[in-house]
Amino acid sequence: MEFGKHLEKGIWSFADKGLSVLYGVAYLVLVIRVLPQEEFGNFTLLQELFLIISGLATAFALQPMLKYAVEEETNQKAVLSSALLMNIGFLLVFSLLVVVLRSPLSKILNSPGLEPLFLYLPVMLAASFIRNFALVLLQTRFLVKQIFVVDAMHFMGTPALIYLYSKLHIFDSAFDLVTISIISLSASSLVGLVVCRSMLHFDFRVSAAEMRKMWDYGKYSFGGLVSYMVYAKSDTFILASFGGAIPVAVYTAAKTFTRVFEMVSQVVQMFVLPATSKLSSKRDRTMLKIVVEKALAFSTLGMIPAFLGFVLLASPLVSILYQGRYADAIPLLQIFSLLSFIVPATAVSANTLMGLGHARLSFVLGIQVLFASVCIYLAFIPWLGALGATIGYVLSSFFMAWIIIAKMNKYVPISFMELLRRTDDVKMFIKKRLART
Repeated sequence: MEFGKHLEKGIWSFADKGLSVLYGVAYLVLVIRVLPQEEFGNFTLLQELFLIISGLATAFALQPMLKYAVEEETNQKAVLSSALLMNIGFLLVFSLLVVVLRSPLSKILNSPGLEPLFLYLPVMLAASFIRNFALVLLQTRFLVKQIFVVDAMHFMGTPALIYLYSKLHIFDSAFDLVTISIISLSASSLVGLVVCRSMLHFDFRVSAAEMRKMWDYGKYSFGGLVSYMVYAKSDTFILASFGGAIPVAVYTAAKTFTRVFEMVSQVVQMFVLPATSKLSSKRDRTMLKIVVEKALAFSTLGMIPAFLGFVLLASPLVSILYQGRYADAIPLLQIFSLLSFIVPATAVSANTLMGLGHARLSFVLGIQVLFASVCIYLAFIPWLGALGATIGYVLSSFFMAWIIIAKMNKYVPISFMELLRRTDDVKMFIKKRLART
């Protein structure tokens, strides 16, 4: 498999995920250093809950669609219909739970200002519904350029609206940011509907067997993501429960830079999951091994600049972007830099397991990560605050990488020496690109 043949899609993929980095930079400049710390902390908690529910809905209903829609001889209408029904049901249940439990949730999180904001969470989920469905559907066809267009409407629209609101002097609270998010997510959903209209074919007379197949995959991918979300998101909520919204603001100021790691994970998922699903259905183990090796080599080497940048430039990055605020975030960012060494390998291994159909195994591994991460967070956060949350997040990430890579290696055996040899492919790839310029 020659990665150069897929360069255009790869460029569009990185451009798409680069939108989230651009969004993060705009967030730093237009939001974090403008909003009062408590307002920013409240929105962070609301946004985290929104991302958790959206992510779980994707794992439960849309990831099975991604798995089965790319396989040959599949019933496309049945897969799409099942995914749509499962997604609607999931979001309705969790929206109702948030509205009913908004008062105790705000008390647990030590943030009274959250209670009225929780009423808008179902609106945010509704605004993003079509967008999320469209993004996964486009991914099943490897239509990366169209994914970029849908994402651009949200990730570029939000900063533009924040800038407009600021110029009109009506941007000073978490509620204003919620309103802007709803508008941009709705616009992104509208674009997604237009882009995907020719692919939206449904037949709601879905057989019990088809629905059961989607359910069996979805329940384990959901369970696995629950565990991942606890590891990835509970740091913020545990920190809030011990310190309130202000330590969350400081911690988020540093963690926002880690969007670059999320970008890498999403790019890996965009290609590795459907590719391994397809190769697995064809039982092409030779090509599968090549894909995994090259994905590991290219993605890991690509993270070296991020590591050096976060270690060496943490102080000027924080000082310049936050204009002297959040100085406590500098050592946190340097600790986060350690994720550069394990994020690509974790992403490749996890998506390889899912592509091979080992959703149940991913769920079991996730449970182990869940318990380990909670124990680590509770050990460090109460006495170190935001610094403890950072240390806990990095330690949890290394633990997750260790167990997932070990399991993946049982199904796709890869040695360290084989990976080193793949660096020759990277060198050859670079030489070819330079020769064409």
